[in-house]
Amino acid sequence: MAEKQFTKSANTAKDDQDTRLQFLEHFDDIFKCTICLIKLQDPHLCPRCSKLYCYDCISEWLLMNCPESEQHMKCPNCKLDLQLDKLVKVRWFDEVEKLQQRNQNGVLEPSCSSAKPSTSSKRDICPKHQHTINFFCCTCRLCVCDECLPEMHLDHTFKCLDVIYTSNVQIAEEEFEKLRHYLKKIGQLVEKVDRNVELVKKVKEEKLREIRAIAESAIEGLERQVGEKLQKLQGHKFALLAEIQDIEKSLRHMEAEVATSSRSAFLAKKSKIFKECNKIRMNPIKDFKQIRVPVSLKIEIPTIYETGIFVIENFSSFDDNKMAYSNEFSDNFGHIWRIMVWCVISEDQLGIYLELVDGNPCWMECRFQLIHPEPKKIIHKKIKQFFDGGTQKDWGFRDFVTLGTILDDNYLKEDDSLELLYHIRPCPAAAATAAGCSGVSE
Repeated sequence: MAEKQFTKSANTAKDDQDTRLQFLEHFDDIFKCTICLIKLQDPHLCPRCSKLYCYDCISEWLLMNCPESEQHMKCPNCKLDLQLDKLVKVRWFDEVEKLQQRNQNGVLEPSCSSAKPSTSSKRDICPKHQHTINFFCCTCRLCVCDECLPEMHLDHTFKCLDVIYTSNVQIAEEEFEKLRHYLKKIGQLVEKVDRNVELVKKVKEEKLREIRAIAESAIEGLERQVGEKLQKLQGHKFALLAEIQDIEKSLRHMEAEVATSSRSAFLAKKSKIFKECNKIRMNPIKDFKQIRVPVSLKIEIPTIYETGIFVIENFSSFDDNKMAYSNEFSDNFGHIWRIMVWCVISEDQLGIYLELVDGNPCWMECRFQLIHPEPKKIIHKKIKQFFDGGTQKDWGFRDFVTLGTILDDNYLKEDDSLELLYHIRPCPAAAATAAGCSGVSE
């Protein structure tokens, strides 16, 4: 089927070529002066009948045959009134003549005579004259055949149809290429949106992990508090039970003495028995307020980290001492922060720093993670530092990772970016006192 279509297309192209060649070979017969019957020179046509004349021929004929008055000049063909200033110059004749000359010299433009099959299997046929359409009227913006030229497009400008077609196909291809480039940019934007979604989900997982850790820590704190309170209450209970046991033992002993003694013996022992009872009762019973334990429990929740991901773009283009900054972000205490990375190629180091943009001086705990597809290769570093808004480059890691490690271990993403996960939160004053210096890294 494909071979048949190609053969048909090739035959159509050959027919078009033959038609063009026949037209150009009979050029002198078609375009000859109606008066001198030879090739046209400076062709003009009658606006009434469209017959072609050499300008000199028609001028001389009108002057010789109608000498009395210009008002009585008539066309030699249609015999209708015709004045010299009403003659129409045939502007398209030069274009057609050039094609005929190229055909005679054997250098007819491939665009007009090539046997290469057209991309379309349909021939361009004039619906009025049933001739092959070979020209494009630049004035009317219409495709026309050779018969249309003198009939409907007087004094117009023309070009070879194949030349116009090829030129516009090329323009269309350029526009399509621009559109493909536009689509590529949209596709890249979609990829960035997808990556943004992944990063948001990753931060969500980090926050969920932090919340779970906080919940587990809070539960452990509750269990510890409850254990301490119950242990204290159990101690009070055991002491009271031991006291009850001792009193019951003494009571049984005294009751047995009374039951087994004679009247005279009881009377002899009564002072001792009464004294023993009084001694027991003289021990004060503890007030419950003294031994009760408060039933309140404290939930110990640490300060939550401010978590985010700083995407360092176009990393391979960084020069020596290049610095890049994240967007500013705030914590729950009114501080404004940003992350800075410092690429020192001469020392093969990438430094990472936290900067206090606005807010009161404070101690902060900072955790940085350089993300890698393999969890074992994720680089973790943690530091506690005091921030007062002064020089920033002492507040971080000058040697967080070597540039060689980044390149050799594939930390760079396909889009030439690094992803840095950060966690920051205020550090308790006690930790700052225990640190005893401006910064402690772990």
